[in-house]
Order: sequence, then structure tokens, then C-alpha cells
Amino acid sequence: MITRKIKIGAIISLIILIVMSLLYLSITGYSIKEEKIKIGGVFHLTGAGAFWGMGEMNGVLMAIDEVNLKGGINEKQIELITENGETDFPKTINAIQKLINVDEVDFIVGPTWFGQVASPLAKQFKVLMVSPSAGVVPEPNEYFFDVWPTEKQEVIPIVDYMQEKGIKRIALIYSLNDFSQSVRNNFVEQAKSRNIKIIEEFQVSPDEKDFKTIILKIKELNVDAIYGTFAFYPSQGTFSKQAKELNLNLTIYSSSGTEIPDLVQAYPQVEGTIYGFRADGPKEKEFAKNYVKKFGSVPSQSSAYAYDSANMLIQALKSDKQTPEEISVYLKDITYQGVSNTISFDNNGRITSKPFILKTIKDGKFVQYNN
Repeated sequence: MITRKIKIGAIISLIILIVMSLLYLSITGYSIKEEKIKIGGVFHLTGAGAFWGMGEMNGVLMAIDEVNLKGGINEKQIELITENGETDFPKTINAIQKLINVDEVDFIVGPTWFGQVASPLAKQFKVLMVSPSAGVVPEPNEYFFDVWPTEKQEVIPIVDYMQEKGIKRIALIYSLNDFSQSVRNNFVEQAKSRNIKIIEEFQVSPDEKDFKTIILKIKELNVDAIYGTFAFYPSQGTFSKQAKELNLNLTIYSSSGTEIPDLVQAYPQVEGTIYGFRADGPKEKEFAKNYVKKFGSVPSQSSAYAYDSANMLIQALKSDKQTPEEISVYLKDITYQGVSNTISFDNNGRITSKPFILKTIKDGKFVQYNN
């Protein structure tokens, strides 16, 4: 009994000692280091952008896992707190606000697409965001960076090819969506500089399902080809399907969003579509092999960009950049040799350069276009 009392007394004394030590550290200005460094992630894990978003989340997880296995940052492990944007503007906004207000993160990788709503939130809350695929950001600011290539870089090889092949007259169709409209604007500008005439333009909603009237009108026009940029793959697939049904025998050119496996599986009529697509980065094939090995699926178009986004943020943190403002300055001056690209940013937080090539869908596969 006496021995038991002694043990209980020793335990109580130890607890008192620990509590007093914590109080002392607090009073003297010292603090216990947090066990983990929190990074937020906003990705479209459901909806039309799910293939992109899942690939981005996995790319970030790869980067974080590699660092954590090596001891983390200053012996702290990195924790990724993920929210699903669901390919929806309001839900993406809610996801970002939850990470900021509830999880109290200062750094976010993402969102998938939707930079037009994310960038203002980054500025409002002074939270640093690096997106793998933000697309258009109408009012850039110092808290938001987009690793995905610009719309101008994407359309140049398409227009160059049209000029080479003597294509002079185009029917243009595009979704009323920030990204699609930006691609449209850049295409029109580049086409004009090469004396390619836009005969008629057609605006459609992002989720349009009936293109029959537009297709019949295009058949009446004397055009050489169609350029179409669509917000989401079901809309693009539906246009191609109905074009085949109505015997519209014109080549369809499109944007990088064409390269989605779900599009080909659901709408085989997109066979033969020609589109601009970013060339592989210096280590992207090796990254893809490691991705497949880890997750058992192929990476999305932006997986490597997410991997690079996370690694640039981690590199900044390792360099003792602790605030969003410090990391913003760090990224503005960076020349980062990533797996997707040699990354440097312009004054708008967009990457300065990225090679693009022509690709097409042949036998249900995405391949480089050679003709």
C-alpha cells in the first residue's frame, strides 16, 4: 500500500512539474513548436473537373510524402488539409474560406481551375495560393500564382498550323466561361495577325446540350474548319457527337481541355480532334511512371504542375520564408527546375514560357499530331 502511494505521489509530482514547465515557457516567451506544418489544398474531386482535381491532389501528396520521409521541414511534418471544390464556384469559395477561417492555413495549393474566384479571396485574406491550373485571373495580385501555361501559349501552334495549311476561313464556337473566352480572345488575336478570318462566332452556355441549330448554320457557311473551346468535356463531346450525326465534315480544332479520358470514353465521336497541348517537361515522363506506381492510375494534365506547385511552396518554407508576403517575394524571383517546366513568373503571377505542340485523338488515344 505504501509503495502504491509513493508511485501515485511521484506521478502527481511529475504532472505538476510538466505543467509548471509549460507555464514557465509561456511566461518567458518560449513556445512549444507545432508538430506539423499545415498546407491547404482545394481540388475538384467530383464533377466535370474530377480527373484534373484528383490528379492535382495526388501530385501534391507525392511532393509532401517525399519531404516527410526525409524528416519534413525543420523536423516538422507537413499536413495537407484537402477540400473538394466539386467543380462548382460557390463550393470552391466555401472550401477556400473553410481552410482559411476554420483550419487557419496561410498557404493553399489550388484551386483546380476557378482562379477568377480564388485570386480575390487570396488577396482579401492575405493567404498565399499557388494553383496548378487556375486558368484566367482577371485581376492578378501578389498572393496568387498560376503554374499552368497561358492561353496565348496554347493557341499559337494551332494558328501556325492553320496558316501553314492554307486554312483561311473559320467558324468559332466557345463557352461563356472565363477560360474559354480567354482562349477565344487569344485565338482571334493570333488568327487576325495571320490573315485567318473568323466568318462567324457562336456563344454557348458551359453546359450546353443542344448544338443542332448551330451545326446546321455552320454547314451553310463557307468555312475551312471549326475552332471550338468548351468549358467542360460533356459539352465538347456533345458538339462532336451531333456534328457527326448531322454530317458536318469539317476538322474540329480545340483547346487543351480536350485531353480528358472521360471525354473519349463517353464521346468517341471526338476522334480526329486537333488541339494544342503543352509539351512534356524535362522530367514529366519519369514523374508519370512514379505516379502510376504510387496511385495505380494515370496522372491528369495538371498532376505534375501540382507536384511542382507544392515543391516550390515547400522550398520557400525550407528557406525560412514564413509569411505569405515573404513567399510571394520569393516566388516572384524564382527560376525553378520542375518536372513540368522551368518555372518563372511574370508580373501577373503567370509562367513566362512553356512549349506547346499539336496533338490529336487517334484510335481513342491522345497522340502527337504529325501531318
